[in-house]
Amino acid sequence: MEAFDNVIRDVNYHFPETSDSEVLNRIVTNQNELAMFLFRLGSHIHKENLEELESQIHFLMKDLCGCEIYFNSTIDEGLYIVHGEGTIIGSRNTIGKGFMIHQNCTIGHKVNGSGSGNNIGENVKMYCNSSILGSLYIGDNVVIGAHTMVNKNIKDNTTVISNTRLDYL
Repeated sequence: MEAFDNVIRDVNYHFPETSDSEVLNRIVTNQNELAMFLFRLGSHIHKENLEELESQIHFLMKDLCGCEIYFNSTIDEGLYIVHGEGTIIGSRNTIGKGFMIHQNCTIGHKVNGSGSGNNIGENVKMYCNSSILGSLYIGDNVVIGAHTMVNKNIKDNTTVISNTRLDYL
């Protein structure tokens, strides 16, 4: 029940008018809310040291939802996954309230197996194909635009976009 209650809080953070029964319906019919539920369930299992179930939940998230979120990352209330296909949130990250992530995003760090992950503030939005790579600090109210790779700390209230230029014929 804890995982379901957490998903209700996650959805209601962004969409306060959504009823509990609608959240349940979304978990059953939508891979975005299903991924959120499986992450919350896996995190609970991880905290309870029920390792024999942890990998099964992880594989369900990958196979059914197309995303991978490590259960030793801490994500506060308000997680919302939009088109989660191809999204990876690596290990040992700490993410604040109101985090919204779109498809094909990656949050990783440089040290495999040890070290700290990224520290991401509140109300951060990552748009499609963006990445946060390193052991970085990302401030509150940051927007990371589509196709943007972040490899440096970002201050509060900042919008970061890639330096890509398109020339049209």
